Amino acid sequence: MHDVLKLLLVSSTFLMASVGNTTATEPIKDDDPGKRNNAYIDDTRDDYMSGWKAMLTNTMPDKLLISGRWFDPAPVPRPFATADEMTPFSDDIRARLRDNSTDGSLVIKDGRIVQKYLRYGFDIDDVHLIHSTGKAFTSSALQPIYDEIGSEGLNLRLDEYLPKLKGKFLGSSTLAQALDMKSGMEWSENYDDPTSATMLSGPVGGWDPIDPEKGPESWYERMFDFPKYGEHGQTWVYSSGPVIASGFAAEAISGLPGGVLIQRSYDKLGFEDPSYFVSNAFGELSYEGGQALTIRDHAKLGRFMLETKGSAYVDDVWNVVADPDDPADAKFLSKYGDLGVTGYKNYWYKMGPDVVIALGSSGQILYVDRSKDLIINKMSSFVQGQGAEEFAEAISIIRAIAGQY
Repeated sequence: MHDVLKLLLVSSTFLMASVGNTTATEPIKDDDPGKRNNAYIDDTRDDYMSGWKAMLTNTMPDKLLISGRWFDPAPVPRPFATADEMTPFSDDIRARLRDNSTDGSLVIKDGRIVQKYLRYGFDIDDVHLIHSTGKAFTSSALQPIYDEIGSEGLNLRLDEYLPKLKGKFLGSSTLAQALDMKSGMEWSENYDDPTSATMLSGPVGGWDPIDPEKGPESWYERMFDFPKYGEHGQTWVYSSGPVIASGFAAEAISGLPGGVLIQRSYDKLGFEDPSYFVSNAFGELSYEGGQALTIRDHAKLGRFMLETKGSAYVDDVWNVVADPDDPADAKFLSKYGDLGVTGYKNYWYKMGPDVVIALGSSGQILYVDRSKDLIINKMSSFVQGQGAEEFAEAISIIRAIAGQY
């Protein structure tokens, strides 16, 4: 895989030289159509979550990641309507999108695509890894189960659904706590530390080459074994473990393979394009963010959150309010800096009475404002996968766009 990646990097560098090394800070000309640009990220970091490598793995996961599977479009797709005349982004917004390593962005108002931005080489029907915005897609796949089992089922322990978790600290937390990142299991999401939990999960989940000394591993073999960090329900710890466990619990409750649940969810959302999903040698899906979708299908979860009525799952997301005096709530308020978060539920961040947002590494954003019937999504390849400054600027751009409607 590394040889292929090196070849792609060399080829991309040649392509950049061929088209001209336009930088994102050069003036936008009057005849610029505003759809694409040829400003490339010049970055030489070695990890997969940054710069060139992020751009390549984000848009070619089936070629550069170790294993996964494809899902079909919905039998009856639900495309967004498109405005008769697309409103171009202002010169300032387009320059900021380019400088913020944006691969693509859509603005959907009243069910119609009214603005779009696509960098050079990325199109509206190309797949792109959605990283942790995929956690919200995972919880939405649970939505029918969530509504059916109600609070009684949500408050059962994970090990009651998953006997393999008996005796593990994670197993004694509830499904509801897993969906709210309040399982309290220790976890580190440091992409610069090869010994962090996130980096160790790469070979287990299907993202990275399998450790030759260990061979193929299930998530049950070591990724649910991290110790207690804080009390269940009283400690917020951002973690992939509870997300994977919640997906496994949904499979156990429904008696259906995860692939069936995911395909049903994509069908319900009305996907119009094939999509990719990272999975390991045991067929365990990387529910924590291994989905790769087109930007137009990515926005369809926002439409679901706007349209769906009478669902406890959807209502719980819209109605959640954090208690800043509760350590379990206060912790997540500062994860991405001062973003104005007012709640967290089912892997969605609440940004105010009528705004929810899903966030993912490398600058993936899904912003939904029900008061304006507005969806804005952004797919990116940040120079730093968890760069706080890049995230702050991305949110500022989204708010600037939303402020125009």
